[in-house]
Amino acid sequence: MSWDEFDKEIRALAEKVDYTPDMIVGVVRGGLVPARLLSTLLSVPQMRCITMARNGGTREILDELGGDIAGKKVLVVEDMIESGKSLAAAKKYLELNGAVVKTACLYTMPTSEMTPDYFLREVPEVMQFPWE
Repeated sequence: MSWDEFDKEIRALAEKVDYTPDMIVGVVRGGLVPARLLSTLLSVPQMRCITMARNGGTREILDELGGDIAGKKVLVVEDMIESGKSLAAAKKYLELNGAVVKTACLYTMPTSEMTPDYFLREVPEVMQFPWE
């Protein structure tokens, strides 16, 4: 995927989002670039990141977001989801801390255990993004 193709795709994803979040949270590492661009496209200046560690089949939050997120509307962003475990863990963490959470990614795979609130389409294999 080229940067031009990615630009078209992230803009198409932004058009699908019918939610006005207070903050966008990118899941490190894949979600950082899409989260940053969605922040601009959706005019949401507050953005944070959440870092996960893969521990076998589970995910562990490595860092705290900081600040009070209780009652905040949050959009959690990944580039794509294979299993959906990282996105699901980030959503659960934010909800446990009182946030109202929606999820977004460009692509999902048939192997995903969750369906994000916003995504473009299902793809059969892992996509190669221009920042990788």
